[in-house]
Amino acid sequence: MPLQRWRRVRVERSLQRKVCVDGSLMKEFILSGPVTADLADYLGNFGKVEILTLHGKQLLSFEVPRFIRVQGVIGEDIVEVRYAAGVHDLAADLFHLFLYHYSNGKEVGKMKEILASMEGKIREPMGC
Repeated sequence: MPLQRWRRVRVERSLQRKVCVDGSLMKEFILSGPVTADLADYLGNFGKVEILTLHGKQLLSFEVPRFIRVQGVIGEDIVEVRYAAGVHDLAADLFHLFLYHYSNGKEVGKMKEILASMEGKIREPMGC
């Protein structure tokens, strides 16, 4: 039986990375396949998803407040991912985890546990 994991959506490579004026970290990725409406539906389990039509293209915007914002065009394989200021280290692999769990059975429960754990970590007061 051939391995199917290589046919799943994953980050192929990073195009650019920069720290924005507001302190957020922006990364642009090329995916192994195009952004789909099915992926947008899956992401809707974890945050706010908007699909807007502009010049005949459907634009995906996905956001988990205080952590991550993903923007891309349905049918294209490039996405822009912004990690909120102050949580770069904590949320560094979050987009990769979304893709992993989407590609491996659209697991929702585990991702909700991960997000809850992250929320708990940023709510904990910083000690001296």
